[in-house]
Amino acid sequence: MSIRLSLLLIFILFSIGINGKPVSSSSSSDKLAQRINHLLNITQSENKFNSVLNAYISGDPNLSLFKTEMLQFIQKFLSFQSLRPRIVEIYRDLYTLADVNGIIKFYSSPAGKKLVEKENKAEVRLTQLIQEQLQKQMPQITAWFQEKLTKN
Repeated sequence: MSIRLSLLLIFILFSIGINGKPVSSSSSSDKLAQRINHLLNITQSENKFNSVLNAYISGDPNLSLFKTEMLQFIQKFLSFQSLRPRIVEIYRDLYTLADVNGIIKFYSSPAGKKLVEKENKAEVRLTQLIQEQLQKQMPQITAWFQEKLTKN
């Protein structure tokens, strides 16, 4: 076999992926997107997103009056599923495949699973705490804003 033919065969073999598809940066990009989606699933990101929004709406006296409408609005225009491709892009810009695999490894561990289980409750309670503090301090907050606005 000639050297040129051998080199051509070697080039072709290195250019072909496991499934017979050419190796390209998009396949590694697809792998990263798949792993990010897996990460979003194991961290129950959609449930957390919905719980935090629900707690925020329920905890605000003005928003809670329109809870049904607010949730319908969110479902129609800002649902997690509609934002998911953009969320994947954000993660893709911030993390490498190795990073995502490491994060998945953590969230698959007992400590990571416990974090996922408790984190949702903690986020809801933190949101409620912030809302309570804002409501308690509303007179001071209003006065502060008025003072700042009159100076400008």
